[in-house]
Amino acid sequence: MSSFTEKERECEMAFDKSGPFWHLYTDGRIMTDFLCCEEDFKIAMTALAVTAILSTKVLIITFELMSNHLHLIMSGDSEDCMEFFSSFKTRLRKVLLSLGRIIDWDPFCAEILPIETLTALRNEIIYVNRNAFVANPQYTPFNYPWGGGTAYFTPCIHALPARSVKEIGFNKSRKLTHFREIKLIEKLEFVGDTAHIPSFCRIDIGEQMFRDARSYFNSLTRNAEAFSQIAERLKDTVFLTDDEMYAAAVKCAKQAFDNQQLATLSPDQKIKLSKELHFKYNASKQQIRRILRLDLTLLNELFPT
Repeated sequence: MSSFTEKERECEMAFDKSGPFWHLYTDGRIMTDFLCCEEDFKIAMTALAVTAILSTKVLIITFELMSNHLHLIMSGDSEDCMEFFSSFKTRLRKVLLSLGRIIDWDPFCAEILPIETLTALRNEIIYVNRNAFVANPQYTPFNYPWGGGTAYFTPCIHALPARSVKEIGFNKSRKLTHFREIKLIEKLEFVGDTAHIPSFCRIDIGEQMFRDARSYFNSLTRNAEAFSQIAERLKDTVFLTDDEMYAAAVKCAKQAFDNQQLATLSPDQKIKLSKELHFKYNASKQQIRRILRLDLTLLNELFPT
């Protein structure tokens, strides 16, 4: 069995070989919900898959499609990554328009940030794979169907009955993909009518950035400070669940007041802690209210915006 140092060296070599890496994202605060049902998500993931298969300059390492925004961890040149997004946006807009969906696409614009170290790439991959899990309590980082996280370190995904577009047949493939030149996307696979993630997303490269499945799993809920820094870069509003925010509150209370019992904190201590949670961990007022049992009127005074 390889030692920790040997595994880490292999990860560093994979990072150097496969980069440069980028986090491309859109701002859900300014974009209306454009993926509103399961069929919408299937269409969007297929559009992303077709764009990925056609691309010769960039690779998707992981992704998360949300109702009003998306995240992509990519490798390649930044200009090519932005061109990829433009192609995806155009493809998705045309497909939804053909189905009678009238959407204002102007706010759906991408920003891109460099990922310059292996540690940063690990954190960014995990941040993206957690996105739906943080937003919706019915999901874990392993069961959200519209993101790469469901395939990370999940061997059973390769046992699914995936069929290539060539096997499916031209007519059905054209209907599924809304794309006529099926020979150009023969590598794309489907499970039923859903694009098969490993056929267009380089999960294998993403997995190479982690020493093993255990190190990936352990990082999913243990990097609050790193998630905070990424959220600040992306201007995200929520990046920790209530359970994770509670753990962060206990940790902060222990450090600041030598008291891990949040219910026994004085009013002044709760106010100080609420500011720490709000400004360092981006806790919402409702999260703070639930965790510290503070009155919402007080929190509105403390955090007016």
